[in-house]
Amino acid sequence: MKKNFSRILLGVGFIAAAVLLVVDQLQLFDFQIGFTTIIFTAIFVALFIKGLFDRSIYLSVFSLAFLAILYSKKLHFASMLSPMMILFVALLVSIGLSLLFTKSIKPKVVINGDIGENTIDENSDDIVIDHRMGDTSRYVHSQHLKSITINASMGDVNVYLDDAKAAGDRVNVNMSASMGDVDFFIPLSWQVENHLNATLGDITVKGKSNGGGPTLVLRGKANMGDVTINYI
Repeated sequence: MKKNFSRILLGVGFIAAAVLLVVDQLQLFDFQIGFTTIIFTAIFVALFIKGLFDRSIYLSVFSLAFLAILYSKKLHFASMLSPMMILFVALLVSIGLSLLFTKSIKPKVVINGDIGENTIDENSDDIVIDHRMGDTSRYVHSQHLKSITINASMGDVNVYLDDAKAAGDRVNVNMSASMGDVDFFIPLSWQVENHLNATLGDITVKGKSNGGGPTLVLRGKANMGDVTINYI
């Protein structure tokens, strides 16, 4: 399905380039487009369509922003809006739309090439969570857990470790999270060692360890979101 969509998108791009080239040669516009502009127009239109299908707000908005930059001189607004201003406006619009629709857009979670739901069982010894927009919950059942890598933006991540067993005396968590909360649910015997850099967010431990278990070692960064360790 993904390969077919890529072929369709590429085909649409070539057809759009051909149409623009003919329109330019027939001088149906008040300005000349130029071959290079036509090629970039086809690329950004294709990326815009891809963003819509992938539900990627950033890809869609920034594709429109680059189209605006491409045609700013021809449409006579280059003197009013600089390229940097257009990109900055696109960033603000993307962030605003993401905050508005992050709960309503159902996230796509890809595991071994398949699209899964937002609640997933994990059995790997090295867990990798790549997530954007929306909420996801991971229930870890690994009996030799070594590490957890989290790359998340504009969405909340819940990691349940109550059924997991560590391979050694430490489980390393490498995190890069922005504009979303990350919650860990760990057994009472586990301990926490925090080396996270947090900006505009809090790191909270709810409950107290009774000792005897492995140590969850937190490293990385969390921006504009809270990280909470819950003992269960």
